[in-house]
Parts: sequence; C-alpha cells; structure tokens
Amino acid sequence: MIAAALASSSSTSLLTPPLPSSAPAKPTATAAAESSSAATAAKTVHLKISGKWYDATEWADRHPGGRYVLEWADGFDVTNAFHTIHLFSSRKASDILARLPEADLTLRAAREPVLPPIERVPMASQRPTGMDRFMGAGERVVELLSPPADATPEPVPVAPASGLAWQQRQEGAVGAVGETPLKVACVGETPLKRDLEALLRRHFRSSAEYKATPEHWARIAAAFAVWAGCLAGWVAGSLPATLALPFAQWLLFSPTVHEASHSTLSTAPWVNKAAAFCGLPFVYNPYIWWPQHLLSHHQYTNDDALDVDLHHLRPARLHPGCEVDEGYGGANFIFKGYFSTMGMSVLWPVRVLQQKSTGRWYRNLVTPKPDAVSDAELALSLLPVGCVLLWPWLRMLAGEINALEAFFDWYYPWAVTGAIWTVMTQVSHVQEDCQRPPSGDERDDYFRWQIESALDYSVGSELVPKLTASLSLQSMHHVMPSVCGCHFSALYPEYRAICEAHGVRLNTRKDVSAAWRSCIARVFELSSPERTPAWALREPAADAAESGPLAAVEEHLPLIAYLATPGVVMLACTPLF
Repeated sequence: MIAAALASSSSTSLLTPPLPSSAPAKPTATAAAESSSAATAAKTVHLKISGKWYDATEWADRHPGGRYVLEWADGFDVTNAFHTIHLFSSRKASDILARLPEADLTLRAAREPVLPPIERVPMASQRPTGMDRFMGAGERVVELLSPPADATPEPVPVAPASGLAWQQRQEGAVGAVGETPLKVACVGETPLKRDLEALLRRHFRSSAEYKATPEHWARIAAAFAVWAGCLAGWVAGSLPATLALPFAQWLLFSPTVHEASHSTLSTAPWVNKAAAFCGLPFVYNPYIWWPQHLLSHHQYTNDDALDVDLHHLRPARLHPGCEVDEGYGGANFIFKGYFSTMGMSVLWPVRVLQQKSTGRWYRNLVTPKPDAVSDAELALSLLPVGCVLLWPWLRMLAGEINALEAFFDWYYPWAVTGAIWTVMTQVSHVQEDCQRPPSGDERDDYFRWQIESALDYSVGSELVPKLTASLSLQSMHHVMPSVCGCHFSALYPEYRAICEAHGVRLNTRKDVSAAWRSCIARVFELSSPERTPAWALREPAADAAESGPLAAVEEHLPLIAYLATPGVVMLACTPLF
C-alpha cells in the first residue's frame, strides 16, 4: 500500500497542493459575476506551466478534455503533462496557453504549490504493528517457496537521477551536487520531440482519429459482458465464475480504465470520466488514482523524490534512491502485491474521507482526491466496493455458506486482481535499465527520459497490448499518453526507428514473464540481494524451437504460479465448504 502520513501541521503533502482551495481567487470576468464564496473559489483553475501560473477558469469549459480534467489539476505544476498530452497539437495548445490570463495567487497563498520531495520516516523510529508481522510471515512463506540462487550477480551501482531541467523542486531543494536548486520545470523543444510529433501527424489528421477504434469499443462491450456474467455468477455462489472474476475484471479494465484516465477513449469528456469507473470494484477508485498517476507518476517517472509509485510497496526497495529497511526483503514485495488493489479501492478513499493519513512510512506522502470532488461524490463511488465486501458475509449470515467459503469468496477476487495489477504495473519501470540516468547531452530532453525510464515487452505482438492495457508498450504510452493504445502496434516500427536515430535507449524484454523475472531480480538486488530467487535470474530462451516446449513452459512458471496460487489454495479448501 502507498504509505502516507502527515506527521505535523507544518508538513506539506506530496500530492495535496498547499494552496487552500477554499481561499478566494483573483476575480475574473466569470468570477466577478458570481460571489466570492468558497464554493465559487473551488471552481477556480490555476495551473503552473514552464514557471508561469495561468488562470484557466474560463477556458476550462472549452477544454477538449473536459473541465473536470483541469479542475482535478488545479494548483499544480503540470509542465510535463502539458507537453506530452498535447504532443499532436503542441502549437495550438501553446497558442491557447499564451492567451490565458496570468493567475494571481496572492489571495490564495504565498507559497507555490509544488510537489515537495518525499520525506521518509526511518524504520528505526517506528514500532512494529500487527500488519507488519502478518506481512513478515507472508514474506517468509514466499522465501520458502523461492529458494535463493547459488550465486547472485554483483549489483550495478546506479545514481538516482537529479538536477534535470524538467524536475521541479521547492525552494532550497537539493539537486545534483554543486548545482543551484532548480525552481522551474522545463521541457525542451528537442529534435526527438519534434520527430515524435511528426510521427503522429503522419498518421492522424485530428485528435479524434487517435481515440478508440470501433474494434476497441467492440472489445470493451465483450469484456463488459464477460465481467457482468462472472460477477453475477459470483453473487450466486458459482465457483467457476468466482475463479474467473478477477481475470474478467482485468479484461474490462484493460481497454477502458487506463485509457479513460488519459482521456484516450473518446473526444467526449463524459465518456472518459464514466469509463474510468470500470476499475471498480476490484482495481482502484478513480478519484484517488488520478492525482497520483497523472500528476506524480507520469510527470516524474522513476524520480525517487517525486514519483509516488516507487513507494507503494515499501518496505520493499524499488529504486536506488530509496532507503533500505533492515529486516525486510524483496519477498515482501511479492506478498504485498496480493493486497495492492484492496488498498487502492478501499483503504485510501476511506482514509481520505476520514481525513486520516494512509500510512506511517512518510511524513508528507498522501493519496488525496481532487479538491473539485466532494466528499459525498467520493463516498458514493465506494458503494460498489462496499457491496462486494459485504456480500459473502451476508450469505454466511443467511446460512447459505460457511465462514471458510465466505472468506475465500470475499478475498480471492482481491488477491488475484492485486497480483495481476502488481505484475502489469511494476514490470514497466522497476528495472535496472529503466533506472539509469538519461543518455544524451540535452538536460531538458524530457521525452528521452520518459522513453528510457520505461520498459516494453512482446514488441511486435498485436494481442499482448490488448491484454495488458497497452502497458506492454509503456515507453510509447509515456511520450504520447493522449493516444489510445489500440494504435501503438501500428506506430511502433516508426517509433523505434525514431528512437534509434536519436540514440535513445529503448528498454525491451522478450515477454511479460521475462519482464517479471527481471523486475523481481531488481527488487531483490535493491532490497535483499543475498535472497534473490533462482528463478528470477533465469535468462529467457532465445529460440523456443531450439530450447523445446518444456523449457518454454518453465520460463512462464513463476508468473503462472504467482497468479494461480490464490485459486489453487481456494480449490484445495473446497471440500471444507
């Protein structure tokens, strides 16, 4: 789970802007016609781009992505997101931006609302909890099932990237050694960026053409039907439907939620906003996910000070810039993955409603909802989650099933969905080659960094992107996030040629199994290298025909075992139901 704690009232939150949303904003033509109440001020939209604050309050209603997208980003530096999202229409977006009035922040707060570097709480200053002991027990079980390799490779020293032109920092923040702290995020107009924009313009005449295709919508309809059937079967107590439910949930999530969070499904904002809820009940709450995914992870990928995704699964260490927590190892990461989506769907939104911290590992890392989303709206979004949490236990109270069956009906969908989520998301960035400093000499080459801090696998496959929410072509998604993933396979050959022409490091793996093994090897290298599982160091076979079918199956066994273990345990217990 993402650990977060506001240790004192003086601490600022990583994702919550220090500017109070209830403070009155500078009157505009629209605001002047309204009252200066807190309700009106909440509608004000101030965005920081390339060091300047803009008042987008009036423009928000005409924003092609919808007003809600700008309202949810109100009060943040969105420099990096502005350049990647508007890659296709960079000139038009820049022209519109130049016409927006400058925001007056004097009535809101004196301090700029930047993302402050994450402040970690050392393990030594904390008292172990019951959850720590539970996770520790699970870690030991994983280690028993994953014997360590006889010899582990020497760790490769990797310096955390810092001092890059696009990284925003607070006053007094530390950049590279001997450098003046950076205050303004800057994305350069590099040849790489211009070639990527030209790539899109060669294939699409308008933004509508790079949204979801009819085939993509057909897959959504089919996935929804499968998911609805499995959910109905789960409600009725069908074992086959229950076993299939988390996979059906992912098949629905894959073509909808991730795309919708980036407004890539449709040019109609309400369609994207509605589709984002297809992650409920078992994946994540969109109100909680959106700020951390777009404002933190996508803007500051693999930046250990600003990318909250690197801290989701502490005490496992996911980046060389993160601290080592003594007594914990990489197996904790594997076990905690079974609980990841329960945190995003249940714990985070509930604690936001309670105005409580979401953990104790950090002084200033929280997982908020956008200020434009009311508590009532967030609470309403929890209804589907509440229903699936209560239903198995209601059946038990009605005498339909016993306590053991109720437990498995309750927990199994969360466990498998969490495992799928952990695999699909973590392999894309927690890799040794994704955490090297950027190549090239241009310090403001943000697009190079986005490509080099991500991993692609199963390159050339048209099926795998459809099953992985296009996360298998992650580097492409990070430099053109407004393009629907259904177009990536067709664009990839030209995209790869552009990367090669500019000397950009393109990190790839043979398939998701190879990516999972190297991800686990990286986590253990950073957390507990002496306990690295032998299977994580296995090199993929170069030619399946030469290695034989058995070797090909063995390559995938670790991943299959991770995803199948909850189901195997459940089936083994069915005689007791």
